[in-house]
Amino acid sequence: MHNPERLTLDVLRDGLEANKQSRASNYVSAVGTTDAGTLLRDELTGEEFLFDADVVINATGAWVDETNDSFGKRTSFMGGTKGSHIVLDHPELLEACNGRELFFEHTDGRIVLIYPMGDRVLVGTTDIDADITEDSICTDEEIEYFFELVAHVFPTIDVRRDHIVYTFSGVRPLPKHDDTQPGFVSRDYRIEKRTDRRAGKNVTTLSLVGGKWTTFRALSENLASEAMTALGMPRKTTTSELQIGGGKDFPRTQAEERLWVNRTANEVADRDRVRVLLTRYGTRATDVLEFLGQGGDQLLASTNEISTRELTYMVQNEQITRLADVLIRRTSLAFRGLVTEAMLTEMAELLAPQLGWNEAESRRQVESARDLLVTMHGMKIAAAV
Repeated sequence: MHNPERLTLDVLRDGLEANKQSRASNYVSAVGTTDAGTLLRDELTGEEFLFDADVVINATGAWVDETNDSFGKRTSFMGGTKGSHIVLDHPELLEACNGRELFFEHTDGRIVLIYPMGDRVLVGTTDIDADITEDSICTDEEIEYFFELVAHVFPTIDVRRDHIVYTFSGVRPLPKHDDTQPGFVSRDYRIEKRTDRRAGKNVTTLSLVGGKWTTFRALSENLASEAMTALGMPRKTTTSELQIGGGKDFPRTQAEERLWVNRTANEVADRDRVRVLLTRYGTRATDVLEFLGQGGDQLLASTNEISTRELTYMVQNEQITRLADVLIRRTSLAFRGLVTEAMLTEMAELLAPQLGWNEAESRRQVESARDLLVTMHGMKIAAAV
């Protein structure tokens, strides 16, 4: 579970410029408030520094209230619920899905899903009132619930615990909902605005309450509009139809994808490798391929899905600070249950000189990643041979 006071601040730029030697801008916590501003701590280096801004965007999900508390202004907006999923390596169930996501109402009235993703099947989700002071982990009871819902649709298919390769849980950033049952709380969002006098000036705090992945573009634009209004900067254009990141010009059909892969494959990467990079980066894969071609590169011994130079690209461009970042945040290797002891060791050895790890820190990174995957995600990591 993330630190409840961790910040995602769109207005952090100026404060971090003074702290630009740190790679930890994505691991910054608010730890207090003074008359001069908010005290932030770099969670990787331990360094603390003051930061103040005219507008602060609090988009910390289920931990919005805790973040506001760290600013010295306690709120009571949130009432997050836990949702868990399991990932199955189950060819029979995958074939039964026939390439389609199954969305249906379970016997308890909740909408659940069985979703084929590549060569795995995702099953979810639960909806349970969450204690955000505790880690969110998929429980045995939730796993039994998933087996039950699969049997509801596919009564002849046997699903066992040894089919599970990965589990994960999150806390939905839902509004406080009193007596409403978790599964029926609105997924809509609102923006709470507050203006305080701080460091001799008015500071506007915008707290995002609610929202979900499928509405992130709309809520982001509305939140940005609120921030611009507070700064006296009217919006001049909409971003609703703007293609962003790896989604720009992404192939829309399998035929277009084959054409894109065939056209992009070269001496640096064959079609299989390009296909992996397209899945991972979207059309930004062309930038990655250009980077790979600028130096010596080879696939890792422990997996043919990552190369040595791609790890360097991740360090330089994708905010990699921990070994676990590569496995969970930047690839699907953990999600698909493909992590091995050999992979942990090899990646740590390759990342060490780039991230300044000594031998003891490299061992700690391996142990930390292993513990995270086993304890929080229910993985069974294959031993080195």
